[in-house]
Amino acid sequence: MELTRVNFKPSFFGDRPLELLRDGALCATAFRYETGVCGLRIQNQHCSMVVLPYMGQQIWSAKFHGKDLTQRSIFDQPQATTKFGDNYGALLLHCGLTNINAAGDGEDYPLHGELPFANYPETYTGIGHDERGKYLVAGGTFVYRNSQEYHYAYSPELRLYDHASVVEMHIDIHNRRGRELDYMFMCHMNWLAVDGSRLVYSAKKDKEHIQVDPTELGDDSPRAVRIREYGKKLLEDPTVADVLDSNTQCYDPEMCINIRYEPDENGWAHAMQVMPDGDACYVGFRTRELPYALRWFCRTEDEDGVGIALPTTGTNRSTAYQKEHGYYNTLAPGAHESLRFNFGYLDAEEAKVMEDQIENILKM
Repeated sequence: MELTRVNFKPSFFGDRPLELLRDGALCATAFRYETGVCGLRIQNQHCSMVVLPYMGQQIWSAKFHGKDLTQRSIFDQPQATTKFGDNYGALLLHCGLTNINAAGDGEDYPLHGELPFANYPETYTGIGHDERGKYLVAGGTFVYRNSQEYHYAYSPELRLYDHASVVEMHIDIHNRRGRELDYMFMCHMNWLAVDGSRLVYSAKKDKEHIQVDPTELGDDSPRAVRIREYGKKLLEDPTVADVLDSNTQCYDPEMCINIRYEPDENGWAHAMQVMPDGDACYVGFRTRELPYALRWFCRTEDEDGVGIALPTTGTNRSTAYQKEHGYYNTLAPGAHESLRFNFGYLDAEEAKVMEDQIENILKM
């Protein structure tokens, strides 16, 4: 593999877009939102997405073949904040590594961990080449230190290949402490929810592999009653959620379903939102390190998003729950671990091939 890197810094991002590199249709452009947040637009012939290099390496938005498939939210651009709910409109957020969800009783930590708004002092773009062909990268390294507890480096690298509409995420985790690192990880990918879409996924449809965690608002308001009653239906039959229907389903404010996936012969699990026209949003992930995927819904008057499959080490429960049930990975002193997942867009023909592949996995 060959890679030519171009390092950059915040001063490169101004009111006027600055093209950092171009090789044919592969292009990386630095710009700054009106809110002051730096954006790096990377694109090829079929895909254009914006990475926030200094805000957790979030992918704020993505268009595939001109279709904007990012969740609908109340945020038209990223806000200059590190408070989770005050800036939640991205397509993709890295979550972890000390925790991945909301704090439980007696716990105190930031929602989804330190990664969503991590500041990356080392950032880069570049052009690489491997057996698959030429690709554009955006990446960086975040180092987390907490005295007597944690010292790790987290290095994501997004790869967009020439002519591709599915992108690759390569993540390296380096435990820099002299003792083991127990870590949790989740990638929060929030796609636009489309009524009439089918969720197709390589998991067995039984209660052993699919566990619903109903939302409880704690009161008897019409909103609370509606989601409580819908949660009961999901507990009886989780496949009710497999076809999106905003008239008969309730995801206000949100709903989570924990799913354990089956991999193919190469160790990869697959999931899609197959839209009414037959094309699909796609997520694939390697199950050796990430054996589970959380399905997340948020469909309100102002938001519309579906987490088709959020690759993760565990569930949507608290850190104490993850530790108690062994939902974490352990990294030896000084060791590295690689996480891998892909995501993007499949046209109708590609989606049909993937659906056949998923059906074959479930027959194994």
